[in-house]
Amino acid sequence: MKKGFVLIVFLLAVITSAYGQKAKYVFYFIGDGMGVNQVQLAEFYRAAVENRLGVEPLGFTGFPVATMATHYSASGDVTDSAASGTALATGNKTKNGRIGLDLEGKKSFTTIAEMAKRCGKKVGVLSTVPVNHATPAAFYGHQLSREMGYELAQDMLKADFDFYGGSELMYEDKYPADTENGSIRDRFRAQGYLICDYEGFRRGYADADKVLMLPGEEEAVTYAIDTENDAPENAGRHLTLTQMVESAVTFLMKDNKKGFFLMAEGGKIDGACHGHDAATAINEVIDFDNAISLACDFAEKHPGQTLIVVTADHETGGLVLNPDNAATLALLRHQKHYQGTISDMLRKRVAAGRMSWEDMKDFLGENFGFWKEFDLPWKYERILRDSYEHTIARADVGSAKDLYDINAEIVAKAVYVLNEMAGVHWCCSHSAGYTPVYAKGAGQELFTHKTDNAEIPMLISKAAGYR
Repeated sequence: MKKGFVLIVFLLAVITSAYGQKAKYVFYFIGDGMGVNQVQLAEFYRAAVENRLGVEPLGFTGFPVATMATHYSASGDVTDSAASGTALATGNKTKNGRIGLDLEGKKSFTTIAEMAKRCGKKVGVLSTVPVNHATPAAFYGHQLSREMGYELAQDMLKADFDFYGGSELMYEDKYPADTENGSIRDRFRAQGYLICDYEGFRRGYADADKVLMLPGEEEAVTYAIDTENDAPENAGRHLTLTQMVESAVTFLMKDNKKGFFLMAEGGKIDGACHGHDAATAINEVIDFDNAISLACDFAEKHPGQTLIVVTADHETGGLVLNPDNAATLALLRHQKHYQGTISDMLRKRVAAGRMSWEDMKDFLGENFGFWKEFDLPWKYERILRDSYEHTIARADVGSAKDLYDINAEIVAKAVYVLNEMAGVHWCCSHSAGYTPVYAKGAGQELFTHKTDNAEIPMLISKAAGYR
């Protein structure tokens, strides 16, 4: 009897430890535009390239808790990233386009990142798009419009978080001159920030008080499909979300006894889906998963102290999956770059001299696999040939408008054809489709029900004990 009582007490202690401990370290991953079908498309594709049906799971879809969320804004059933970002950051609904303010634009909402800082946690905000873009800005910003890049950059300074990272500062070249305080970057430096790329961080983080990580002059945060297929001589010129997360964790753990809060956005999923570009979207979701795997590795080293939450601000594109089989979906592997990158390549090619239809077929074959890797039925070839006749065959190679028309039509048509052959269809821009929610670690049991985006930061706050 005594041994049984001791065993019960021990089990209760274990359960209390597992479910009662507050999350000291919080990772909050947001896939911009990543609805449930974007996740499923990536998993179907991973299986398809292995010549089999079904799914090859992403790491985060194996989390012990998986549910879904609504994400309407205060101004409509279909949200934008500003309103949804505000809900995900503050627990409050607002109108589309607004950052961290109420409907009237008078009341500022406290963000979960600000709460974490107030509790003595170190704080980081990262994105693969500009760090003062809508979603990351919602974690520190309070402005009437998401387009107020200069004001949002100033909000970054006011928030004074420990680590910022992104592709750039939005509209930086249009910021007003401040003769007294210097450029916005001068103001960050004056406030103690090390402004650096990935290599610069590795050299200087030990002595830095705070960090603003941006690509170097010869670098960029490119789409993952471009990074993967870039020329070997360009290796090292890409700043990735994985590198930003790795750097942020390294820095936030420096001399840290109270823990941290880190928000990391896979911001380019949205851009790919706005372009109805399935191959690029798949690569972005997989890249997002790679960054999340670093958080999982961290959680293994800090069991019972780490919470990882993965969600999205909205679905983009109205994605519908209808592949015939694994072979058709695997056709997407033949697209070599993001469609905007291919358009840039085509504009340069046309500017160098007129292209025949045979030249055009070679170009499309190299970048999408048409005719080279698989046969193209006439109904699809005709779409491309008609587009060629309406654009390149008539183009004035010295006309900026004609070169834009090439970008607007023939490459988009090629993406459309490849998507159709793969069984991937799109309907719109943002949609009201459910977004996924995944949770793992300390406090995961709080996320076991269907939820709304505005509830998610409240659950994280409860799990972490923020006040």
